Amino acid sequence: MRNVVVLMSSTVRPFELAVLCEVFGTDRTARGVPAFDFAIASATPGVPVPAFGGLTITPAAGLDRLRAADLVAVAPPAAPGRQVDPAVAAALHAAVARGARLVALGSATFTLASAGLLDGRTVAAPWMYAQQLADWFPRLRVDPSVRFVDDDPILTAAAGIDLCLHLIRKDHGAAAANAVAAGMRFGPAGHPPARRPDDDIAALLDWAAGNLHEDLSIEVLARRALLSTRSLARRFRAATGVTPYAWVLDQRVSLAQQLLETQPSLGVEEAAGRAGFSSAALLRQHFQRRFGCSPSQYRSRFAPSPRG
Repeated sequence: MRNVVVLMSSTVRPFELAVLCEVFGTDRTARGVPAFDFAIASATPGVPVPAFGGLTITPAAGLDRLRAADLVAVAPPAAPGRQVDPAVAAALHAAVARGARLVALGSATFTLASAGLLDGRTVAAPWMYAQQLADWFPRLRVDPSVRFVDDDPILTAAAGIDLCLHLIRKDHGAAAANAVAAGMRFGPAGHPPARRPDDDIAALLDWAAGNLHEDLSIEVLARRALLSTRSLARRFRAATGVTPYAWVLDQRVSLAQQLLETQPSLGVEEAAGRAGFSSAALLRQHFQRRFGCSPSQYRSRFAPSPRG
């Protein structure tokens, strides 16, 4: 993934567009992130596209720019729609047919669905769009509980930053993803941003992160913090933005990723145990849901080559 084009429709949500520009359009070669050949395109190049707050963006490239792209990221329109320009639909189908990836952030999932590219697929969508997307396009399955779905070569996101960092990590490794995340002041790739936990919760997080192979049920965490489970749940969410279960699961998946990436001789069963999963089958389940592949497939993509 070195050639990236963002495709805009007749309107655009500026935040998600800015995320795509920040991740793929910013030069971070000095921090070990490869440079991307980046462009913004539309079916009507040179025509200003309105965004929120009185902004307008003028794409310089046309649909022919998609022919060279490894990744076509569809920027979300201001509101969901059920129609797509036939020329845009044809360009998207052609991109997939020749091996490019398609990414849809937020309401851009409606664009791919309207183009007939999501039939039979599971997709992610922001909660405010999930039911509408499912009603309009009954041939796809909407999972509003996930931040993104990697159904390569088509990826959809409710959380655009998470998906973009996932793509960097997927093709260029954890170090590159973390460098991009740090540049965005987002924290390590794959983790929710910190919210300044109080000292007690901060100490608990440090201990849990170092003991992921142990029983980390909410009852165990509450006893260690000398809190009731209800108090712990409230303070934990205030500190991290997620439940204890979600935080622990994210930490365990991240540890399993690191083990698979850095220790090629480590078996999947052992990696699962070290990361705190009760079995390799459970690890496979979470990898399949989060990354769309098994731990073994993940390792084959991201483990260092024999030449380093």
